[in-house]
Amino acid sequence: MERTGAGYFDFYLLHGIQNNNVSKYDEYGIWDYVKGLKEKGLVRHYGFSFHGTPELLDELLTKHPDVEFVQLQINYADWEDEKVASRKCYEVVRKHNKPLTVMEPIKGGKLAYPSASIMDTFKQFNPEASCASWAVRFVASLDGIITVLSGMSSIEQMEDNLSYMKDFKPLSEEEREVIRKVQKILEDDKQIKCTACHYCTEGCPMSIPIPEIFQLKNQQILFSLTDDQLKRDYMFVTRNRGKASDCIECGQCEGACPQHLSIIELLKQCRNME
Repeated sequence: MERTGAGYFDFYLLHGIQNNNVSKYDEYGIWDYVKGLKEKGLVRHYGFSFHGTPELLDELLTKHPDVEFVQLQINYADWEDEKVASRKCYEVVRKHNKPLTVMEPIKGGKLAYPSASIMDTFKQFNPEASCASWAVRFVASLDGIITVLSGMSSIEQMEDNLSYMKDFKPLSEEEREVIRKVQKILEDDKQIKCTACHYCTEGCPMSIPIPEIFQLKNQQILFSLTDDQLKRDYMFVTRNRGKASDCIECGQCEGACPQHLSIIELLKQCRNME
């Protein structure tokens, strides 16, 4: 508050609630704390961002009916994903008649630069539309959306977003069918669905660069890399750090992963690159 000089915040989030940390919000009185902020006029609307199960989400919104909005990870790739459960969580929020803000609409940038088969599917329908625009418009077309949080790292990306959002039009039925075709391609995709958020690496006792190793594994799946290329790149990303085989299976990474990946098992599959 001091740094911004704003006087109050319109939207205030309790951050990253999931099944393995939700008890802390009760233990430390965080729910009462944020309600107190609102009573003092420091917060206009309070909500929480969420990475847990639909069942927990329903429980929280029932227990805390004064929550005014929820932030969810929603994108067309995670819509039917069993672990992220975008659709199921979205439906829980709407059942409680709460609006949403959306994180990861482009899945950490991955949906802006998808595989060639997905890109071709989009371009065949509309050669002018960027792949990122399909992802953002998919989310923005849902009911109850306050805003779609699109991460931008260049002026060009910002201009692209503005080009289709300043005069926003929801997806047509024909466009929804294109999305369904792309979702089917993704169902058959064997890549590791890591977004490189690095939450997993912050507490890794073996300092394993998990996202970088997974990225290499995905390149092995997608491209015909020679063993020499793969081993050279693997040595580069693991220099002075841990390797996949150094994992002690403590589980810290899996508890931190917002994508709910089975990281321990996936690291075992990456050992063949060493």
